[in-house]
Amino acid sequence: MATTDLQFDKLASMPAQLADDPASTMLRALGDPVRLRLLRALPAEDAAELSVGELARHLEVSDTVVSQHLRVLSGLGLVGHRRSGRVAHYYVKAETLVAVRQMLAHELPGMFAVESRLSRLSARNQLIGKVVEVRRGEVSTEIGIDIGGQVVTAVITTGSADRMELRLGDVAAAVFKAHDVIVQK
Repeated sequence: MATTDLQFDKLASMPAQLADDPASTMLRALGDPVRLRLLRALPAEDAAELSVGELARHLEVSDTVVSQHLRVLSGLGLVGHRRSGRVAHYYVKAETLVAVRQMLAHELPGMFAVESRLSRLSARNQLIGKVVEVRRGEVSTEIGIDIGGQVVTAVITTGSADRMELRLGDVAAAVFKAHDVIVQK
């Protein structure tokens, strides 16, 4: 089974409230500013060390607000927790977020252009972000891509930049590769 199929299977097994219209359900859930800040503040599963109280202090909201938002995110399968005695430590379910991103790319191709292209790239080391800098030269062009607050810069030929029609604000992926050959279809 391909990685993409596996991720869509994970999305399909999410709770029933996604059955009617998964894209609008996800966008509604992630559209709340506190909920989005909470999702960004949560660690990965292997570093699940944040309790409701710690999250509330970090976000400067009440414990009740954090609990309500965690309940929504957990109900959508985006957040998990592990118990340590009476305290629950919360984390983001990274595989589910990838599946959500791919589902949104399929449903809203204009907003998630990189994910929605018909061609597929075999490289796994892809970081998707927004183009924040394009410095053109005669031969080469520097492309800055903001990935979660950090800018990754790639130098490509100016001809490639022209063919790709890269502009500020475009969604793009920084792909890292070693000396291996990458296959694209």
